[in-house]
Amino acid sequence: MLIEVVAAAVVAGGATAAATGGPLVAARRRARRAGEDIREAYAARDAALAAEGAARAEAGAARTEARTVRETVERETRHLLEARLPALLSHLRTPHVTVPGLLTPELAGTAVDRLHRALLDAVAEGVAAESERVDEAGRAVVRGAMSRVHSLQLRLQDGLSEIQRRHPDADPALMADVLALDMLNELIGRAAQTPALATGSTPMLFRDDTHLVDIAVSAASRVRDFKERVGEPVNHLTRSVGVMAQSVEPLRAVLAELLANAVHFSHGTLKVDVSLHETQTGASVIVEDAGVGLNAEQFARAERLLSGAHPVRLVELGDPPQTGWAAIGALVRQYGFQVSLKKSSYGGVAAVVSVPAALLVEMPEGHAPSVHAPAPVRTPEPAAPLPAGVRSVTRTAETGDPTALPRRRRKTRERGTGPVAPVAELPRLEPREAKARWGGWQAGRDKGREAVEAVERESAGATPHSTREDTPSPQDPPHSRPSEDVRAAGSGNTPVPPTERAPHEGPRSTPRTAPAQQRGHDL
Repeated sequence: MLIEVVAAAVVAGGATAAATGGPLVAARRRARRAGEDIREAYAARDAALAAEGAARAEAGAARTEARTVRETVERETRHLLEARLPALLSHLRTPHVTVPGLLTPELAGTAVDRLHRALLDAVAEGVAAESERVDEAGRAVVRGAMSRVHSLQLRLQDGLSEIQRRHPDADPALMADVLALDMLNELIGRAAQTPALATGSTPMLFRDDTHLVDIAVSAASRVRDFKERVGEPVNHLTRSVGVMAQSVEPLRAVLAELLANAVHFSHGTLKVDVSLHETQTGASVIVEDAGVGLNAEQFARAERLLSGAHPVRLVELGDPPQTGWAAIGALVRQYGFQVSLKKSSYGGVAAVVSVPAALLVEMPEGHAPSVHAPAPVRTPEPAAPLPAGVRSVTRTAETGDPTALPRRRRKTRERGTGPVAPVAELPRLEPREAKARWGGWQAGRDKGREAVEAVERESAGATPHSTREDTPSPQDPPHSRPSEDVRAAGSGNTPVPPTERAPHEGPRSTPRTAPAQQRGHDL
């Protein structure tokens, strides 16, 4: 019974399960799908949270990088303002100062680097243009002021010269004071002329060519205490070398500045040596001192200024400005001189001023140097007396070159032992004319002998000896006693050859005189 009941119950349960099984399965399926949806929602939420965290991290990294870049740019810009721009300004004043580069090498080639370089270039160009404008304005001020002072100095110099000219018999003490004022005026003139030349002024010009040795002497007179500090120039010139008029004052200004510099840096008891020499390309003046000399940096600066190849600004001349070498460089650039420095044999400085041959002239014989100019060290030796029968023949040729050396004198030997008149006293004769004169002398000699013989025959009644003409008389050789024709030729007079010849000519007679139309240089 129990079994039946259980079986009935199972059957009833199965029927009930069968009746309710479909909805339950569907519910379960829906539950599973809902769980999956929930899990997907949670996964999406987690993914969104992860993405949001990554975005926040990326944004934070970007903000950090931007902050780093900003700090780098700010630090680089501060370096530009505090270090690079001041160094650039110092470099523009003194080129040996270097401009530093970027503080952060990683920025090389970036936009920041390009902008900073463009800024530096713009500042350099602007400062250079403004500096050039200011320097030119300063040059104009110095040039104008010094030119006015120099013009007044020249007027004072003319006045002092006029006083000396009008009062030649004045008190010697008074004239000594006038000369002292004249010397002081020369120093004032050089002090005014040098800055003017350094700033572009043009030196005054001379009207006449001047001896080079006179220029050296007058340049020394522009130096303080030149009589005690500058030695007399040693003149090694063998010719009367002069300088063209337009280059006289520039060369004198160059030598005056070199002498003043040498005296300034030499001990008070030492003299500055000056010597003049001829060179293959012209002439040179050497100024040599025994001063303290120059180191390598000073030599480099001096050579740069003296070359005249580099423009010099007022700010480079120092305080107080030293305008001597700058003035020399300006004159070298304008007139073609050459100034070089080297160590002197005394340990000081030797300045060599080379004057090209284009600026030199050979002074005429009647234009001698001044009385203050030293005589040449090597004077031409006087010509030795020529031996008998030797005469000097000078062959000259006008080449048109003012620097051409004089031609050497050649000596030729003539036949004969009699005394020979100087060449300058003998006139130039045509070959045929000389031949005719000698023939006339012989004809006159023959005619005179014939007349003597005729007189002897008449007195002695002897027959004439026709053979006498063939034998010269031992008492009257043909070359021992020249006739009046030859003596007249030696005195510069032109003798008239005889128009009548002897009626007969022996073997020693010369041909007749050629017609006038055939005489000429037809050797």
